[in-house]
Amino acid sequence: MDLVKGSSVLIVVLFHSVIHMYAVTPDGAVSSGWHSFMNVIEPLRMPIFFMVSGMLATSAMGRPWRLSRRRTYGMAYLYILWSAIFFIVVALYIHETPVEAVLNFPRRLLVGSSGYWYLYALLLYFVVAKLLRRWPAWIILAIAIALNLLRAPVAQWNRDFMTSIDVVSAMTSIVTNLVFYILGVYYKEVIAWVADRASWLRVAVVVALVSAYGIWRNSAPEYWEMTYLPISLAWIAAGVMLAHLLVEYNGPRRFGTFFGARTLPIFVVQFPLLMALSSYLRNNRPEYLQIPAVQVVFPILVTFGLVFAALLLYRITQKNLGKYLFEAPRWAIREHRASPSPSGEKEVSSAT
Repeated sequence: MDLVKGSSVLIVVLFHSVIHMYAVTPDGAVSSGWHSFMNVIEPLRMPIFFMVSGMLATSAMGRPWRLSRRRTYGMAYLYILWSAIFFIVVALYIHETPVEAVLNFPRRLLVGSSGYWYLYALLLYFVVAKLLRRWPAWIILAIAIALNLLRAPVAQWNRDFMTSIDVVSAMTSIVTNLVFYILGVYYKEVIAWVADRASWLRVAVVVALVSAYGIWRNSAPEYWEMTYLPISLAWIAAGVMLAHLLVEYNGPRRFGTFFGARTLPIFVVQFPLLMALSSYLRNNRPEYLQIPAVQVVFPILVTFGLVFAALLLYRITQKNLGKYLFEAPRWAIREHRASPSPSGEKEVSSAT
């Protein structure tokens, strides 16, 4: 799954690069083409990311809470820390006073007002899945599917209630993507079954079909809020099969190993840098961005630059206090194990 995980985070960064270019070049043919391409693969982008995250969380579901602090306290730490960094940058650009920034921060955290809603979702998903771990998996999956199928009402609920807390809210995405995390947690064997049946022909057929749907959907904005669960599942199947085929080759396997182990720094570092890029583009509207050839390569170059900057920061902070940008302090996530039981006494698990 390293190849899937590493590729997913690069697609996310590329998506954000395209969005910021498109915001200042909406009339460009190439820019519009990039934007349409991202709309076509939207059913894949975050769902497959959450599915892999669920697969990685499976082993922690059966452990006591005190042995799962990396996924609770650790994730909360990263969400709060990077949200704070991001909103400090935002405050500088929108001239928000320190008092306003501090007062707005809890509300923004609550509804996932930044790109770090992914970390928030992982925290919520893990807690929900662990609390319900004694339920039959099919019931949990059925609830998650229902929430996804109700995407339009969920989006309306988000607009009516959650945006009253803060103007920007990611709760629609958080609610509807739960199903993919649950699939990863409880149905790894199904995902493995799909991977084992990989063939280039099957990948090509599935990609052609879901791409055709995506092209149609891109031209029908009235359906954008409707669920695309079946299409996401088809995209995920194609992605899993493609990764299974590619890891037979040394290059893709090494690519997946490298980027799959570094998704967190790439994901979290991109947003403050994108905020700065967005401000520059909106304020200056550089003429070179109107050149079609530049529009072709601009998102790719921005993605490369963001990934390079993230990995550079990650590397230079690993042997100093900067490492706490990417991991919680040990005292916060230290997983306390029960002391050995006195002779003749049974040890009682805290999970009971």
